[in-house]
This record gives sequence, C-alpha cells and structure tokens, in this order.
Amino acid sequence: MVFVSDSFVFLFLPLFLLIYAIVPARCRNATILVFSLIFYGWWRFDFLPLLIVIACWSWATGLWIVRSDGRERRIALLAAIGAPLASLIWFKYANLLAETLLALGAPIGSWTAVPLPIGLSFFVFGAISYSVDVFRKTVAAEPNLVNYATYQAMFGHLVAGPVVRYQSVAERLTSRSFNLSEFTEGWRRFMLGFALKVLLGDTLAPLVDAGYALPNPGAADVALTVAAYTLHLYFDFAGYSSMAIGLGLMVGLKFPENFDNPYLSKSITEFWRRWHISLSSWLRDYLYIPLGGNRAGKVRSYFNLLVTMALGGLWHGANWTFLVWGLWHGLGLIAARLWSAAGAPAIPAPISHILTMMFVMIGWLLFRAQDWQVAQTMMSGLLGFNGLSLSSPMRAAVRPTELLTLCIGLLVVYAPLLASYRVQGYIARPPFELALLLWLCALWTMQSRTVIPFLYFQF
Repeated sequence: MVFVSDSFVFLFLPLFLLIYAIVPARCRNATILVFSLIFYGWWRFDFLPLLIVIACWSWATGLWIVRSDGRERRIALLAAIGAPLASLIWFKYANLLAETLLALGAPIGSWTAVPLPIGLSFFVFGAISYSVDVFRKTVAAEPNLVNYATYQAMFGHLVAGPVVRYQSVAERLTSRSFNLSEFTEGWRRFMLGFALKVLLGDTLAPLVDAGYALPNPGAADVALTVAAYTLHLYFDFAGYSSMAIGLGLMVGLKFPENFDNPYLSKSITEFWRRWHISLSSWLRDYLYIPLGGNRAGKVRSYFNLLVTMALGGLWHGANWTFLVWGLWHGLGLIAARLWSAAGAPAIPAPISHILTMMFVMIGWLLFRAQDWQVAQTMMSGLLGFNGLSLSSPMRAAVRPTELLTLCIGLLVVYAPLLASYRVQGYIARPPFELALLLWLCALWTMQSRTVIPFLYFQF
C-alpha cells in the first residue's frame, strides 16, 4: 500500500482516523501500532516478524544499557546496534556482494537473490539512533514496549522516512491531546505532498524513463533527462516527506522537516544542509562525529567526511553507482572546505548556484543509473560523443504536458526568490483551500494512471 492509492485514501486512512478518534487516549499508541503493522503487512506480510523482532530487540537492549555500566554497558550497546545492522547488511547488500564475487569469478556456486524489505534502512537507522542516544544519556530508555514500537513502526514514516529520532517524539508518545490547528496543518501538508508527488513528480517520470532507455543519447537528450529527473526525484521525495509530516501532525506527533529549498543552494555544503536533512544530520551525529569529525586535524577530517559520504551513498542502494555518487559528493564537500581554507575569493552567488546545481545534477545522473553500463552511456552522451541535438525518440517523449510540468516545477523551486511576496507565499506555502484544490486534481489525475511507487522505497 502506498499513500497515493485509492486503498489508502478512501479506506485505510479514514478508517484509521475514525478509530483513532474514538478509542480512549491510553489506547491511541496501540491503535497507531496495529494500523502500522497492517499498513506494512499489506505489502509483504512475511517481513513483519523481522520488523517486530528489531523493535523488540532495540527496546530490550535499551533497558539493558541503562541497567548496566562499564564494560557491560558497551557490550549492551554493541548488541543493540549490531543485530539491526547485521539484518540491514544481509538483506540489503548480500546480493551485491554475491553478484560482485560472481563477476570476479569466485566459486560461490548458485545464488538465490535475497528480497529487500522496503523501509528497512529507515527502520534500522531509527533503532540505532535510539540505542546510541540511550547510551549517551541524551534520552531516557522507553519503559513501555508499545510506545517504543509505535515510534519505530508509525506508518507515516515507516517506509521512506524522514529518519525520525526517538527524542523528537518521546514526550508526545507518552502525553498528547487533540489539537484542531495541528490536525488541519497536518491535513494541509498531506494534501500538498500528495499533489507534489502526483501532479509534478509522477508526470515527469515517463520523460526520465524515456531518456535512460535511449541506447545512444546525445548531449541534449541527457541534459533534458537529468533536468527532468532532478525535479522528479525532488517532488517525489519531498512530497512523501510532506505527507509523512502531515500524517504525524494529524495524530499529534511532530516529525522533522526533511527539505529546505535545496535547489536554491549556492554551495555543495549548503545543499547538504537543505537536502534530506534528517539523513544528513543522522550521518553527522552517528557516523562522522564518532569517526573523529574535525577533532583530529584537517587531513583526518577530510578522510572522515569521505568515508561518511561514501557509506551514506551506499546506504541508498545495493549498487556500486551509489558508492561512487557518495564519493562524488564527499569530494565536492572536501573541495569546498579546501577552497575556504585557502582563503580563495568568494564566487558570486548566481555563478556559485549554477555550479552547485551542475555538480548536483551530474551526481543525479549516477544516482539514477541502474548499473555501470547505463551510467557510462549517459555520461558519454552528456560529453557529446553521440551528438549534441535532441533525438527523435526524445522529441516524441517531450509532450506539452511534460514541458508545462518542467516549467511549473522550476517555478515552484524558485518561488522563494520571487519579488512578489503574495505569489511567493501561494507557491511556497499554499493555503489550505489551494492545497485542497490541488489534492482533488491529483486524485482525479491518479485515476488515469498506474500508481508509481515512491523512489525512496527502494532505499
């Protein structure tokens, strides 16, 4: 089940909200938990035990951590993060390792592909952050298993984030009351995210697919494809995050913002402060800083940064192209630091913005490629090895609808820069009535299309 489906909009969500509203306050977390398990089981019931075991394990080891000290406390932490991390490595990377060994001629025999449970990366990261925070004593261990499992399994963020830390919802898990203004804002955020996904993100998906299907794309083909994917990915993922945040607000839980106009960035450093904020801050706090951060000199900090971004890239998918994408951004961040440390002159804002977006879009080319062959084909096309003009298949794929969507998408991205604050406000933060109208248009549009899964489901 996905948010942009009839089964969710017309059956699951109304039923959930109705039951949630009528049950006693003490039963509301249990209601969220039960519906979350139903939501996940709708996709793959056989993976539910895995999520339940991870949640129970993290909860139990959290209590073990607070009840122990010294060496036993460190052992408890290793046990707490080791088991969930091992499950992530097995389900997400066993196939990649096996395929790599087979390609190198290693005698490993036959291999049966291991299916990847959707949302496992987000689920495991939530468990790890909870265990580490309990160990650091920045949060108290949750004594109630239902409360903790609700935090882990809440269907609003279960399958594609944002990466929610326990400390951000701990207080409201134990005590919250209905707030009409919060519920209304949550509904507005849900409708707006729904519209971004369906009307903008999904409309550009066929154009992206057409570009990546070309056997010998030209420079214009690749440029148009990457531009469409840049917007497609943003509206798909930002749309999901908006829906997730909205669903949380409807039940009184506040999830962290995940995007802050990332395509307005004027440096790669700024981009990572604005893009997938919950992940980049997680990588900083639970990987970069534990590796040593900036504490061991510049060279070591550059190494730590490169390792963090490489692992962050590989987190996105079991493909070596994701590792290279992470390294690409790691090198970009290091280059930005070297430029600043050398006292080089500041680049004018318009030029730095263009350079940053070119860097990001080249990275998206690698990010979207299914394998090395596709990445090489697209990169060769971008460099003009197959000509410069737009090919006839791509011209056929660019219909008026796609062109209009590209223009609207750019308008939405750059709305915060508009001189007219009235127009800016309506685009950057549409009022409830406009969000409702856009949502109804998205519902109508959805009836004529096949449901397109969210891109971050695969991560």
